[in-house]
Amino acid sequence: MEANKSQKRKFLFNADIMIEEDTNGRALEKLLHLLNSELVTDYQIKQGVELGKTIEASLKEAILKKFDTSAEPAKNRPMAASAEPAPKAPSAPRVKETKAAEEQRPEADPFKQIWEEMRAFQQNNTLVRLSVVKEKGIKLSMPCRILNTDQTSGNLTVYHVDEKKVYLLKINEIDDFQAR
Repeated sequence: MEANKSQKRKFLFNADIMIEEDTNGRALEKLLHLLNSELVTDYQIKQGVELGKTIEASLKEAILKKFDTSAEPAKNRPMAASAEPAPKAPSAPRVKETKAAEEQRPEADPFKQIWEEMRAFQQNNTLVRLSVVKEKGIKLSMPCRILNTDQTSGNLTVYHVDEKKVYLLKINEIDDFQAR
């Protein structure tokens, strides 16, 4: 019998778990309490975490306000009636609307420069030290290499070189970074 105990094997399960609670954060907390037992060796939560949405919305709102205030002087400028014929007048606002719509797309996010630098680090296989702020203000310093950047979902996949583990981070969790 003791020979069987020393030859334990590991098994991996994919499961969808529903937890009923007031908020996503409280449900996540309950899930973490369940998973942080001695029976569970390791786990990875791939979906369902909705933390950081308020921060993302606030940043997008601030950017939209910035674009709106920079566009206001052009809107308030008086236009001469004889400057353009009547048929051309509707086409000019459409061009402005198209530019505004392009600026509101995910490609024009507040983290554009960071995404470009992360892609460069990924292509060059550069060692990067990320300062990360997780939920509840937990700060981490991670020496890592960038494995994947997904701007549409806002995710960054990194390989922690000390722990030899892969982590999935949200771009808004990154407080600072330094190339090594």
